Amino acid sequence: MASTTDMESVQDVRSVLDAAPVTNGISVTNGSSVPNGISVPNGTSVPNGTSVLNGTCDIPSLPNGTSAIASVPDDPVTYPVPEGPSTTSSTPASLKLAIIGGGIGGISLALGLLEHPHIDFQIYEAAPVWVQIGAGLGLGPNAQAALEMLGPETEAAFRKNVTGNLWKSHQKTFLNFFAGHGPNAGQLIHTQKCSTGLQSCHRAHFVNDLVKSVPADRVHMGKRLVSIEDKFGVDEPVSLHFADGTTATADAVIGADGIHSYVREFLIGKEEAKPTFSGSIAYRGLVPMDLAIEKLGAEVAQNATMFCGPGRALLSSPIDHGKIVNIAAVNPENTKWEHEKWSMPAEWEELDRMFEGWGPQARGLVELLKGPELAKWAIWDNALAPTYTKGRVALIGDAAHATTPWQGQGAGQALEDALVLKHLLTDPSTSPNSRQIPNMFYAYDQIRRPRTQRVVKTSREAGMLFAMRTAGIEGDLKKMSGELGKRMHWVWHRDLKAQNRAAAELFLESL
Repeated sequence: MASTTDMESVQDVRSVLDAAPVTNGISVTNGSSVPNGISVPNGTSVPNGTSVLNGTCDIPSLPNGTSAIASVPDDPVTYPVPEGPSTTSSTPASLKLAIIGGGIGGISLALGLLEHPHIDFQIYEAAPVWVQIGAGLGLGPNAQAALEMLGPETEAAFRKNVTGNLWKSHQKTFLNFFAGHGPNAGQLIHTQKCSTGLQSCHRAHFVNDLVKSVPADRVHMGKRLVSIEDKFGVDEPVSLHFADGTTATADAVIGADGIHSYVREFLIGKEEAKPTFSGSIAYRGLVPMDLAIEKLGAEVAQNATMFCGPGRALLSSPIDHGKIVNIAAVNPENTKWEHEKWSMPAEWEELDRMFEGWGPQARGLVELLKGPELAKWAIWDNALAPTYTKGRVALIGDAAHATTPWQGQGAGQALEDALVLKHLLTDPSTSPNSRQIPNMFYAYDQIRRPRTQRVVKTSREAGMLFAMRTAGIEGDLKKMSGELGKRMHWVWHRDLKAQNRAAAELFLESL
């Protein structure tokens, strides 16, 4: 399912359906930097605006013996400069907002503020060119509702790119869980349902359409943040200092700069801000639908599916309007990750051995991943932060609460963050002035931190459940079904309007 990941930015962890790491905003998956858009991991030249992601177009038909998988790990895309119209207004802004990082959370918040000219938001992205990694992005009912409530631009980008399960009988299915191993291999464990079913996007396509709506005059590329000065209690703005020697000021600063967030370091300390290896390693690929149908059968290939077995899990879902299947094979039982990079080339034979003896459809997913581009990814999350705010600075998305992808909530929680902040910044009952920003961020923190940190915790638990490692449940299919049937309701059914109202009430009470 989706993670982390939102991107939450080009600096975010990218895990499984949500994931592909980009360190410090300027380094892509194999560690090759992209200064000035010159190169990408495979050495391909990347002039501004040139797409280098084979996943952004149809995967061509493949001759016999040719790998079926798209090279997900080495598929960055550079986007053109945002195309939105200039938002210069004759009305002076009453609040200056700096958004650090250009991921799903930061972009969506910015788009949600477009209709509110009293807020002068500026996005500062570390990468010199806008880069995104192509893979599947899964969205549950709460994420979809947040996209709709944020504004017409975010909803339009979602509607344009969304792919649900392809069978009418599975329109409200989030995942079909099957036993993947042993005498019950192929047996349905549980069909997890929700009001919308799992809706997936090709991540790069979706983010591309978000970016297109951002006004070009609000985006500043190549701005890697190195210092923040917030003289709390002094009537002057927050100062931001970037690696290129430039500076900026703002009344409020929102860190949407991903799992490697400098803003997080500023808030809670460098060591405390470091990501935590979750124990999971994933092998990923994008496969043409026709090959998946041939190998798996239409029902499994065209609908979101999870095969569960002792210490392992296999996940697949359709994306790109049904033309592609996103596949992840996961081992959650690793004690450490010894490599500096978060992704490494993988031998298919090690994956083959890992799923030896599994049932025919599960084995089919493993065989579809066979190819020279196969890579394995370490999946990371964040230790629970004591706060998401300090003074006039706050965190959203992966910078605040990077999570494993097992509940499909990486992007969803970033979108909820953005929605609460949009409400606090723009609702007539709140609309803080510059001196009330700490109160606003306090209310945001009190509402969002408990929920998001519960998501981080329960997402790890979900990974263990899928791999039949939950104490007291293990491989008991009846107990698994009972747990799968109830565990996601609190996530999906959040009343987002009530959440906004609760944040507003806290803010007003604090004044």
